[in-house]
Amino acid sequence: MKTLLFANNKLTNFSSDKKLRIALILMILLSCALTAILQGGQFSFSSHYTKLFILSFFFLIYIVLLAYLKISKQLTENSQVFMILLLGVLLRCSYVLLSGLYDRQHDAGAYTGMGTSFVNPGHIGYIEYIYKFHKLPDLNPYELFAYYHPPLHHILSYLWLQFNIWLGVSEELAFENLQILPLLYSCLSMTVTWKILKVLEVKGNGLIIGLAFMAFHPATIIMAGSVNNDMLTILFMCLILLGALKWIRHKDLKHLIPLALSIGFGMITKLNSAVLAIPLAILFLMHFLSVLGTRQKGMILKWIRNYCVFAAVVMPIGLSWIIRNLIRFGEKPGVPVPGETSPMYTAGFSLWSRLGIPTLADWNFSFPFHPISAKACNNTWVIMFHTALFTEEYPTSLPDILLLLCQIAFVLSVILGIAAAILLVVVLVNKRTDQETRIFMLTGYVILLVSFAAFVIIYPYTCSSDFRYVAICLVYTSVALGLGNRYFLQLPPLSGNLFSKAAPVFMHIINWGILTLLGLVHIIYLFWERW
Repeated sequence: MKTLLFANNKLTNFSSDKKLRIALILMILLSCALTAILQGGQFSFSSHYTKLFILSFFFLIYIVLLAYLKISKQLTENSQVFMILLLGVLLRCSYVLLSGLYDRQHDAGAYTGMGTSFVNPGHIGYIEYIYKFHKLPDLNPYELFAYYHPPLHHILSYLWLQFNIWLGVSEELAFENLQILPLLYSCLSMTVTWKILKVLEVKGNGLIIGLAFMAFHPATIIMAGSVNNDMLTILFMCLILLGALKWIRHKDLKHLIPLALSIGFGMITKLNSAVLAIPLAILFLMHFLSVLGTRQKGMILKWIRNYCVFAAVVMPIGLSWIIRNLIRFGEKPGVPVPGETSPMYTAGFSLWSRLGIPTLADWNFSFPFHPISAKACNNTWVIMFHTALFTEEYPTSLPDILLLLCQIAFVLSVILGIAAAILLVVVLVNKRTDQETRIFMLTGYVILLVSFAAFVIIYPYTCSSDFRYVAICLVYTSVALGLGNRYFLQLPPLSGNLFSKAAPVFMHIINWGILTLLGLVHIIYLFWERW
């Protein structure tokens, strides 16, 4: 009887989750489409205050809907998830509508339009090249900045650009609408994070806080308006995490193929997405050794075939850009660098100064913004925290009250960032976490940080320490928050020692700290005239 009830509950939850997933995807697509229509029309030429008034109206509707659900007691877990992601989508759409094509971009370059024969640098120039000549660049991709990146994001952007032009959108506004695709990727990343937490059986407050962290952290909101390939890379890395966790639980070819596609398309977007293939390879090796241990010839042949299929999907897609550049230009994978004369050059400073534990002076808590210059700040971890909250902004005139809030938010982010990293390790070594999930998530997190440090050493510039290169760590923090709440607040302790008694207290402190930080940051952004 209990088995039947359990099965019925699982079926009901599956049906409910499926409906929620469909509702979320439809909401995201409609929101992105509306944003594209507004940005591609007269809304773009409206005054700043008119835009704020219209967007405020949408937020007012949101507040009324939330109040209605609360008063009518319809705020179930799934409706809370929907409302969190709806607010996350509203914030991202608002940011895109209030930000221009060249605001807070990374390596964006410029476009000059179809009427010229200029070949422009940067990601916008890369997209424009395909737009003008209807083909990938013929030139050596290392001769023009940003062209060395794999082309998936730029091809998709070109197709979207052409679609806008076909609909009659002016060329200027069609280029402005390049922000819509990263907006879509950012919104979908929130949905994938929700699915990751569901696979890990996170429920209740753990699900809400873990998801809210990903939805409201400023990094992915700002990246939603970027026109480079960072946000699509993060989406594919989220899909790799989700696919790996699903494969751990099912271990069949059905779940291996989507995982292979996520890695392949991730690599053809940005090569660093392949970092997550390393912990996955460890899982595959562990699994195959266990298959060999069965001594069943049929099972061994089956998994040899499955892994060959996986490789046959990943390799042609993921390695295509590398092979093309090797054959046509004799170029190996790498990143063009600005040179030793750049003010961002950090190689002249000691390795400990760049990657060691920062001193109190390094943090510069009195003005917590990234100064770009290596002489002002060259510690990777400090720059990572600076850019995580405030990207590469360095405001010269900030009201005293906002500066105070920035200082408080930055101190909180450093404390909570360290606490979240420790929490992640604690929940993953917890006996309630299965061994394969533990190995995959822990090794993946460590490899991400090690590869980040290696990248900074190989390319010694302050821009290499930007948080956007490890923004996928936000998902790991969401997992830490979700599992932390599940293990220490929602389930009985595994033992009666001092740790089990103290853990709930620390979990409550982290929860409230995270919510306070997110609230502070959004107050700062709301009143920061730069936006």
